[in-house]
Amino acid sequence: MTNKAAQLSNQWIREADAILVTASNGFSISEGLNLFANDKKLREVLGDLVDKYHLSNLLRALGYPYPNQLDQWRAFARIIEYYGNNYEESRYMKDIKKIIGNKPYFIWTSNVDAHFTLAGLKNVFEIEGDWLEGVCSSHPDKHGIYQLGEKIHDIYLKDQARTLTEADIPTCDKCGAPLDLNLAGENFEINQKQVHNFEKFITNYQDKKLLVVELGIGPRNQMIKAPSMQLVASNPKNRYITINKGELLISNAIKEQSIGYSSTIDDAFKEFLTGKSYGATTHGPTPKTPAPSKKEMEKQEATLQKFYPNYMADKAFRPGSFPLYLTIDKKHPSYLHTVEYGQSWMYSMGDAAIVHCFTSDGQYYKVRLGLDKKKKEVHGFYAEAGTFIAIESANDTGAGFSQLNTDIPTNSSGEILIPRKDKLLQLFPDQREIIERLTEE
Repeated sequence: MTNKAAQLSNQWIREADAILVTASNGFSISEGLNLFANDKKLREVLGDLVDKYHLSNLLRALGYPYPNQLDQWRAFARIIEYYGNNYEESRYMKDIKKIIGNKPYFIWTSNVDAHFTLAGLKNVFEIEGDWLEGVCSSHPDKHGIYQLGEKIHDIYLKDQARTLTEADIPTCDKCGAPLDLNLAGENFEINQKQVHNFEKFITNYQDKKLLVVELGIGPRNQMIKAPSMQLVASNPKNRYITINKGELLISNAIKEQSIGYSSTIDDAFKEFLTGKSYGATTHGPTPKTPAPSKKEMEKQEATLQKFYPNYMADKAFRPGSFPLYLTIDKKHPSYLHTVEYGQSWMYSMGDAAIVHCFTSDGQYYKVRLGLDKKKKEVHGFYAEAGTFIAIESANDTGAGFSQLNTDIPTNSSGEILIPRKDKLLQLFPDQREIIERLTEE
């Protein structure tokens, strides 16, 4: 199977009309940047700040509530200087360029380290921001995005010379407010030019032979993984190669179009580029589960009425997928269920909605979907495959209903999976009332 996978991977790269590279933390780790590690390098980068603030890793250092801006920007500058301004193109990045060749491409990443752009790859969508960018802390939506690479380098030099003062802290040139790093959070401003160019790329190539190459995105990181799998599912000519050692997730809807490498990125890249096996553990492609028969579909439709009590699917919305609009009210909640591909849920209108989530590893949490941040409401969230959810209206605005929407690939079987009530009660005794109320009668 490994030889076949190596040959197919190489063939898919050669035959692709365009390539979409998706990347997350696993790729950063391969390049030597581990945001979660507590090791010698942490002290090498942050120095005295590690003990001063008990910083356990780089992610903690980036988000720590420092008592003063000087130490905050010392931490920022030390991290970004080491991993950003001093970045040297890795062999993995060079291999990505070989894989892309002269084909149209785009990079879609949740990494904030700017390594792709620093390596000269210009077609990049950084969905969680770029730590070489800044935004106004008072008016992030009005005062634009600032390029901070040179400024951060200057802060680093002054920090090392012990001459850094508050006058060196970056400020907005329009209102004088301090700048924040443009990372996912309260003041984050997504780069609209990147968004526009990415959408144009997808529009141009989603109906051709598009190859998605996924690097180090774990099953629980669904911000990029889920929509990219749906993109592959939208066109039988599309292909999907994922690399993530030890944890692979490939939707049933695209099993015939996919190869998974449970290996290092280095080993997988050798096979991509040569078409020869170097011992990487691979999975697929494999036949997907057959679509249900007409009789099974009729039975499934009856089941849908229970779990989506009032729904509408707009199949003309986009090739290969369609949104399902779910309307619930006090008497008609959506009962506990899950689906094969995971789901991104978005609030549309009406009352807020409360989503109860029971994960496969025994965790319970709930999400409040709406628009009121004071009530800790969010506009959307992703329930990964295997998470049983039930949705009920919060009945908090007088609308009398809540409307949500989700996106479904058209060639998925659409099968709804129903939990065993007794097993749920055994695993989640503290949520008995919810389970009793929101399981199938």
